[in-house]
Amino acid sequence: MRSPHWYDTSVRALRISLILLAVSHFTASEEPEWRTVEEVLAVVGSTPILYSDVTLAALVHLVEPAPTEPLDDYRSRLLSARIRLEVEFRNLEDGGLLYRLELNTATYRDAMIARAGGEDALDTSLRHEGLMWPDVDELVLRVAAVDAFVEQRLRPRISVTMEEIEAAYQELLVNEIAASDETVPQLSTVRDHLHTLLVERKLNDEIASWLERAEENQEVMRFGR
Repeated sequence: MRSPHWYDTSVRALRISLILLAVSHFTASEEPEWRTVEEVLAVVGSTPILYSDVTLAALVHLVEPAPTEPLDDYRSRLLSARIRLEVEFRNLEDGGLLYRLELNTATYRDAMIARAGGEDALDTSLRHEGLMWPDVDELVLRVAAVDAFVEQRLRPRISVTMEEIEAAYQELLVNEIAASDETVPQLSTVRDHLHTLLVERKLNDEIASWLERAEENQEVMRFGR
């Protein structure tokens, strides 16, 4: 099986060659109409995050746009999300964990296609943006790997005690409702919900700690906003 680095180097090298070829097509007497074809927006380690990477992230809604959010702000958030994803993925690859995880790439691929409006719509968008289906597969691999690590390695570490549930019950329900006329629900009726809430809180803390450690081992340079 080819390493993910094979695609990064070969396809990106091809893109650069095509860009240079397009530029060399113009003679000295011609004035080309310049537009952004490709641009390096950030570098994670030795891996560039390209303008087209952010475009693809937008096509498959890697993160959802907020209502009335300006396009520049949305692309900035997409770039941040793409940088974070690359840091996490490279951490898994460098640590040898990538190949010890059970990946369900088909499910994530289907979900991305659905968010993009279906296979035909995404295919049209890819062609319009100069992207290819292998670009989608590379993004799928990264998302599937990161989620697999979270679910298979981080989530199993989480435990919640009854004391923590009771403390959350006091903080989030009893104290909040005390000043109103509402009835405080019995702990037994909300215990499962509080357990889930606490698990997700702790999991988010674990993910944040992992990302912090991963960032220490990857040099990140951001050129785009």
